[in-house]
Amino acid sequence: MALRIELSSYKPGIAKFLAQKWSGSSDIDILIQRNQDGYYLSGINQWGSEKSWHTIENMLVENEQLTGHVGEWLVDSLVTQESQLRFLIQIRDKQNLSYVDGGVVSIAADVLPSIALSTQTAQPNVQQAEPIIEPEVQEISPLIEEPNLDAEPATLDEPIENNTAPEAKAIETEEVVKPKSRLGLILAIVIALMMLIGLGIAVWYFLFFKNQSPQIPLVQTNGQCSVINANTDDLTFIQQCLQTKPKSDEIIQVIMEAKKAEKCNIAQRLYANQAQTDAKIAELYAKEYDDKFYKANNCFKVDKETAIYWYETSLTKDPNNAFVKDRLTQLQN
Repeated sequence: MALRIELSSYKPGIAKFLAQKWSGSSDIDILIQRNQDGYYLSGINQWGSEKSWHTIENMLVENEQLTGHVGEWLVDSLVTQESQLRFLIQIRDKQNLSYVDGGVVSIAADVLPSIALSTQTAQPNVQQAEPIIEPEVQEISPLIEEPNLDAEPATLDEPIENNTAPEAKAIETEEVVKPKSRLGLILAIVIALMMLIGLGIAVWYFLFFKNQSPQIPLVQTNGQCSVINANTDDLTFIQQCLQTKPKSDEIIQVIMEAKKAEKCNIAQRLYANQAQTDAKIAELYAKEYDDKFYKANNCFKVDKETAIYWYETSLTKDPNNAFVKDRLTQLQN
């Protein structure tokens, strides 16, 4: 599959259609298949096991880019599905039926179903108050309770009988006191060493480990990009967030928070929307499907073709990325 197919926002229920690297005419049919069960789209929100080709009219071809608009029969059928689903679109040239090509369709986050038109009209734009987030303060209790080293050792108050020679008394006293003094000294040394080790670990953690960990800035842009506030419609949340024009690292933070909270629709749509123009986000999106970097989660599944697609997208924005080039070579062989 060589085509790069995208749906971008036009109005609720209608989307702009773009297929790059198309070498055929503008007179086309398309076939839509979902990865969940391999079913094909036969009508609006109707899926079946039989292939169903749909004619798309009023398309244009220029510089190997096939463009036009598609209606709610396609838009509603795709954006109302579960977020983890992917869709493969095959395009057939009606003037040359032997020429068929296709690719995985990328749906922008701001593509809305037709029902959003009435929803936007009915609901007033209410801006949520910014939540006040107080920093968490953790108390660190000492791991080792230091014994009281100032306590005086017990003394011998009982008199020693006169029949004991002075030399014997001195030797006995030395034998009793010496071991106690050595034991206390050893204990003090051990405690001091343990405290030094603990201090060393704390210093290493704060000065080395924390500096080595990737720092992802917290997103607090009027609360509109905080996943905690995504209690209503996912698309509305995404639109409000993007209106604040967050930076790349802030968007990544939102995606990671959404993924952790299993708000998969938000994570998927933000990835798909921002990966089109941001090489870093496209690379991270590819890794979500790359078997080498995949970590089990409920939002993404390993998929070689999808990983290749987003690595290629990243490379178009950053052609000198040696890592992405290497992963593409390994996945395509």
